[in-house]
Amino acid sequence: MSWEEPGSPQLSLSGFSSLASISSTAAPPARLPSLSLSIGTGGEDQQLGVSSDDGHKSVRAMKNRESALRSRARKRAYTQELEKEVRRLVEDNLKLKRQCKQLQSEIAALTAQQASNKQSSPHRRTSSTQF
Repeated sequence: MSWEEPGSPQLSLSGFSSLASISSTAAPPARLPSLSLSIGTGGEDQQLGVSSDDGHKSVRAMKNRESALRSRARKRAYTQELEKEVRRLVEDNLKLKRQCKQLQSEIAALTAQQASNKQSSPHRRTSSTQF
């Protein structure tokens, strides 16, 4: 951020570093505003011309937004995992239903075969030999 008047103070910030510097091409003004803003995670107050309360509120709001983004990402990942598990369980259920139906068919066939064997061959009792 810079002011248009020649010889006026220049404010420079580099990225999100916690350092702010005020440089001047002429003599510094007699008095600069003494308001502070916390930048970054260092918690050091910097002379930026913004009130401390507003600065802390904006930092808190920014952290809150970041936390909300992380929370939504976790929820999205959890929901996707649950949906994946539901699909797997539905597939397993269908597989088990097919297997159950197949086994019921086999039981019916074996029961019919057993009934047919009983009708075609009379029961023979084995007599024990007496001495």
